[in-house]
Amino acid sequence: MAVLNVPQRRRSWFDRLVDALALVAGVLLCVLTLLVCFDVASRTLRLFAMPWTLDVTEYMLYAITFLAAPWVLREQGHIAIEIVVERFPPGPRRLVQRIADGVGAMVCGILFVFACRVLWRSYTQNNLVHETFVFPEWYLYVLAPPVFLILTVQFVLRAARPEDTHALERRQSV
Repeated sequence: MAVLNVPQRRRSWFDRLVDALALVAGVLLCVLTLLVCFDVASRTLRLFAMPWTLDVTEYMLYAITFLAAPWVLREQGHIAIEIVVERFPPGPRRLVQRIADGVGAMVCGILFVFACRVLWRSYTQNNLVHETFVFPEWYLYVLAPPVFLILTVQFVLRAARPEDTHALERRQSV
């Protein structure tokens, strides 16, 4: 199997930010796994109860999803159904991909605006979450706006990238 000799592009601050968010998501996933194992073991052995673990793991899953999304998009790790698009010639295929990236950017931009509004409304109304812990509701919404902004930028960068960059990435992923 031949390895493609692809020159490594210089990592921008944006790429480092996406990598850092993915790293935090990975650490949270490891902590979540250990927490669940520890909770199950403590209940099974009837040592002690940790009633807060369900709430904490729910919030961690939420955070992991948001923190990892930009990295998954950059690495093209998302699900893509390309059965029709693959059959297009290279020119129309790239046009469809650019349109899809443009739609993705618009959707994430709209979600960014609405996430900001929800965050601000929750913050100004001093809403509280009453679960095992009691805390301001806006804590839960604080991740959404920056991540949707990052995703918007990422979609714009994908749509604007040169044709040869896309071809190299496709060959690498095969």
